[in-house]
Amino acid sequence: MEFGPGAATRLAGAGTLVLFLCWQHVEATRLGYQVETARKTARQKGSRVATLRVELEERLSPAEVSARAQRLGLVPVEPDALRRLEVRPAASGVMGRWWARRLRPLVAASRS
Repeated sequence: MEFGPGAATRLAGAGTLVLFLCWQHVEATRLGYQVETARKTARQKGSRVATLRVELEERLSPAEVSARAQRLGLVPVEPDALRRLEVRPAASGVMGRWWARRLRPLVAASRS
């Protein structure tokens, strides 16, 4: 059986195509496994977030906070014991002083 002058080239091209298709199939399978692993991880993390949100809601409930405060020996504070501290922005430079002057009325209005 005789092969023509381009037979080797055609055979090499067909072999290359088969190898490419095999590689593509292996990569698609590998990526499929990675996607499934990522989905599983996302489901687990979503479940963990939901559990932590429920736990947070329980811990921040007024009854739980009150019970923990009593266990620690904390008592409600008298209104006369509170002091309000004035916060003034540290104005440095021309722009800092300009912003401080512009924001002072807004801060005063929000406190009243």
